[in-house]
Amino acid sequence: MPAKYCPLIVLIFAGFASAQTPKLEINDAVPEVPKYVMERLNTKDRVLFEKLARVSIEALWSEVVATGFQQCFINELDPIHPDRRMIGRARTIRYLPNRPDLREEIYSKQKQLNYQSAEEAQPGDVLVFEAGGEIRSSVSGDVVTTKAVYNGASGVVVDGAMRDVPELSRLPMQAYMRRGQPQTVSPIMMSVDYQVPVRIAGVTVRPGDILLGDRHGVLVIPAGIVDKAVDKALEKDGLENFQRSLILQGESLYDVYPANDKVRQRYEEYKKKRR
Repeated sequence: MPAKYCPLIVLIFAGFASAQTPKLEINDAVPEVPKYVMERLNTKDRVLFEKLARVSIEALWSEVVATGFQQCFINELDPIHPDRRMIGRARTIRYLPNRPDLREEIYSKQKQLNYQSAEEAQPGDVLVFEAGGEIRSSVSGDVVTTKAVYNGASGVVVDGAMRDVPELSRLPMQAYMRRGQPQTVSPIMMSVDYQVPVRIAGVTVRPGDILLGDRHGVLVIPAGIVDKAVDKALEKDGLENFQRSLILQGESLYDVYPANDKVRQRYEEYKKKRR
């Protein structure tokens, strides 16, 4: 073979070899709490919400389940913004099938509860509507929801339907629902209870529970355990991110995952260097 072709062959071979083991990079985009919510939270909530923006739902789910709360994940509702994280505290509203005599009795004493919950919403609240999965009518719409967002609400969770979905999608919040529906709440349903435990797609939600939502669902975290659970979950995320980095450097999955004592020791050394 003529010598003049040898450098070309070497370059081709080198290019082929590098193509066999390309450098793989995974860029993690850290969600942010919307500014209109964050700037109105108190200091304690601001710290908590910042942690919840960084933690993975899977890691936090495992901590919630380990604490004894087995039914804590809602996965039957769809978000209107698949790539937007929702963080907030539950403010609950319960609906029942309409009954004229009971409706008249309730509505003569109070405003419709979608109005009341929007008017009374606090920064970081998520309005949670139990509607029994009813999709033939809606529990609320964009004008009322705009008031909740103005007050600092970060989301809406509806086990049923909402009106004005295109308009809702333009608001700087997240919303989970089963369907969109132009029909108003009457004559099919009526609001009956406010700030009581509700059932959302098979999961009980209490007022004040912390809700963490991503594209695949909403995690329900009892307020009393959230601080400890989120700190443990962030530590678990840190270890898994370290394991992922080792895999991306070419190390064997068998040697890295699940974490053994050697990997944990390497992780502790890695943290010390970072500090």
